[in-house]
Amino acid sequence: MIKAQPVDIQSQEVTALQNLRKIAWDIDSPNMGIMYDAVGRLASISAGRLLLPKALELLNSKDRNIKQAAFTVAGKNAYGKYLDEFFAALNDLNPAEREQTLQGIQEMFSQTGGPTSNHEQKNWIKNLEGLGREHQPAIFELMIHLGTLGKTWIIRQIRDNIRGISLGAVPTLSMFPESEKKSMISLLSSRAAKERRDLLPYICGIVDHQTQSHLQVFMRKSTWQERADIAVAVAALGIKSSSGLVMELVADTKWQVKQALLENARIESSRVSALFTVLSHLLAESHTRVRAQAERTLLQLGNVACEDVTIKEQRKKLEKRFRTQLLKAAQANKDIEVKWLGIERKQMDPMSEIMERISPDVEDTDLIAAAVTPEGVSLADFAVEKPSAVEDEEKASLLSALLGARNNAVAETKIMKVEEPLLLDPTIPAASRFILVMQKVAEDVGKDVPITLLSTKCSEAGLTKEDFEKALNELEQQGIVYRSSKGSVSYVDIEL
Repeated sequence: MIKAQPVDIQSQEVTALQNLRKIAWDIDSPNMGIMYDAVGRLASISAGRLLLPKALELLNSKDRNIKQAAFTVAGKNAYGKYLDEFFAALNDLNPAEREQTLQGIQEMFSQTGGPTSNHEQKNWIKNLEGLGREHQPAIFELMIHLGTLGKTWIIRQIRDNIRGISLGAVPTLSMFPESEKKSMISLLSSRAAKERRDLLPYICGIVDHQTQSHLQVFMRKSTWQERADIAVAVAALGIKSSSGLVMELVADTKWQVKQALLENARIESSRVSALFTVLSHLLAESHTRVRAQAERTLLQLGNVACEDVTIKEQRKKLEKRFRTQLLKAAQANKDIEVKWLGIERKQMDPMSEIMERISPDVEDTDLIAAAVTPEGVSLADFAVEKPSAVEDEEKASLLSALLGARNNAVAETKIMKVEEPLLLDPTIPAASRFILVMQKVAEDVGKDVPITLLSTKCSEAGLTKEDFEKALNELEQQGIVYRSSKGSVSYVDIEL
């Protein structure tokens, strides 16, 4: 019989201490390779807490890699008075590096558990409170491992500072034990319904069958979009009850809410009796889309069993209660298998359907054929008819009349001349008589009429000197005539 060799504990301790001492010495080595190797061993060693003071010394290292490794080791092993020093250095990091360090601590807490003493838990809570709001999700996760004090801290935040709760912090509440989670969701829902309704989609993501009833506080004074979010959450969990919140959603005035409830219903997590009750109400819905979706859900029940019955039993109940609706749904939802109904859909060839739509009926074909049947022609169809003698006489008389009318018009056309009595008519305005006189004088002397000659002729026509000047100024302002520097008057862009 071989005797077991006695274990030399002292020699093992000496060996372990020598390894730790070597890591500490190698970290201070001027050789970068040796230093990085030592830092790597420090981060992976199980007895890293023994080198915690050395890790804290490296928190201010200028080397980024060494600094990050030091924070990882210090975060996982810090306690007591070292914790304050660690968090003081942690605040000097940028938010991304700080978040990475907190995630490392969270991983360690998940594996080994958090501190158990009240003093240590209070120390952690005090230091975590000093971090920014951007780290709230990580802080909430760490609070889960800090016992009753951590839970109390979160409850206080929800109760007293609901506006300070970040959206990312809500999902972390699902990590709490069942009893604690239920009370927290209840408190969060009641507070959020009053002051933070934007948290509803995130609360919907963490509820379960036991806590979904807390969503009912959001139904009051809600928009249909909010109720649709609630319907999606309830349906995704499975419909197990035909009362309370579920029936409130079924009776909603907005069809979008009912549609969301049906489209997201998880059949395999539902109870058949509750689902049948809901569908019986929605099959009588006035809105076409809701009714069609309810019929489609009925058809799906023939292929997916609820949690409390077998598929065979479920099909039997379906046919007994909803046979008519199932047959109707089978024709509208050709993507769902319906052989269990004892019917078989007519397999339509896609090309035959197209041809039926574009092919005319037999009667229409006959009409088209009759319309396009060609008719024969002969040379007589192309013969030109000769005009009769009566038509020739009518055309000749019409042409003679037109020629006579033209000759008479030419003979009577004469150039109108200004007559003397017209110039002396006192009823004609002075400006008009000025134009008439100027027109008559221009026929004799040309376009440029001397102003002295024009004044004399206007005086003979009965215009006073004042009327002459007034008419000339008026016509100049209107741009009809202009007075040149040579002492003549001419028309503006008018050929006489």
